[in-house]
Amino acid sequence: MNRKKSIVLLLVVSMVGMLLAGCAGDKGGQADGDEQVLRIAHLAPLTGAAASYGVQIVQAARMAVEEINEAGGFKGPNGETIKIEYTEIDETSNSASAIDAARKGASLDPHAMLGPNRSGGVLAAHTVWQDAKIPTITDGTSQETTRQGNPYTFRMQISSEYWMPILVKTAVEEYDIKKPAVIYGLNDYSKANWVATEATMPEYGLEPVSVQTYNDGDQDFSAQLIAIRDSGADAIFVYGYTPECGKIIRQRTELGMGDVLVFTERASTDPAALDLAGAENFEEVVTSTTLSPGDPDPKAQAFIKKYEDKYNQTISATHVNHYDSVYIIKSIVEKVGLDKEKIREELANLRDYEGALAVYGSDEEGNLVHHMATQVFRNGKWELIMKEEYTY
Repeated sequence: MNRKKSIVLLLVVSMVGMLLAGCAGDKGGQADGDEQVLRIAHLAPLTGAAASYGVQIVQAARMAVEEINEAGGFKGPNGETIKIEYTEIDETSNSASAIDAARKGASLDPHAMLGPNRSGGVLAAHTVWQDAKIPTITDGTSQETTRQGNPYTFRMQISSEYWMPILVKTAVEEYDIKKPAVIYGLNDYSKANWVATEATMPEYGLEPVSVQTYNDGDQDFSAQLIAIRDSGADAIFVYGYTPECGKIIRQRTELGMGDVLVFTERASTDPAALDLAGAENFEEVVTSTTLSPGDPDPKAQAFIKKYEDKYNQTISATHVNHYDSVYIIKSIVEKVGLDKEKIREELANLRDYEGALAVYGSDEEGNLVHHMATQVFRNGKWELIMKEEYTY
């Protein structure tokens, strides 16, 4: 063999070797050896108005990831070991920022995404994960954050139309409320809560005696509260994000309205709302929630203790279901592997998955969690009032 042929042969052998090495390295998440990687990107509000519970959302998800990885990962459908690569991305409590966060998440080529948290962020960014074909479990609760023709959108929290009826029911059946007033923020989340409340009240023979609004970031709610006081209301339904809810609850008592009961929803389960209001002003406040610290369910209590011991902080009870989201994704990947389309299909067909915080099953709108509860803050702690299952 002459020298020219030898050089050509060596080049061919080298190219074949490089090609084989490249193919071995492109395994859809596979690392060295038999270990593969499940990539999860988490979009959460780590700064801005929702940061107080955004941090807890991430901590809950990260706790699940750490438990799984520290146990050595899990087995895929072919016996391969899979560990989770988890990346959190700040969506800054802002709808426009949620688009950028979704793009950053998609650029990581994750097998699944979690978040955004706010309804406005979901509405703004959902086409990003649709175009990238990434199954995404969001937090948005307004009715507008349903599928929107997007088969890649799922919701860890069900629509406001299921949150508000149990809150109104509790007000009537447990507290005999006759003359409710409403105050809500001019954002997608709060407006959706008001729309669902407005639709529910006639079923219980109620009509609001006063309906007030405010803008996100407002500090003084005295004008709205005085109007509510003058209306003779015996209760206020308060809808908004944590900072505004805490201040409204505090200012209500400062205006001598402590006998006017407050019915509100998950944003007020955030310990930051309690801090803003002051514990003495929070007594007898009722909220809707998916997880109540007063729920005697052993699984819920075990999770709450584990979380509070690990992070040395009081849990934001209704914002931590992404702990279960991680385990739901794990259970699906154990069955179908790391094919994103197969993961999406299994999410769409999820039924009766028993997590730590709820039983989950996907309906036609992609809602995953299937119970609602109400709770009251009494003598410095939350007590469960009622709990109802939502069937699909």
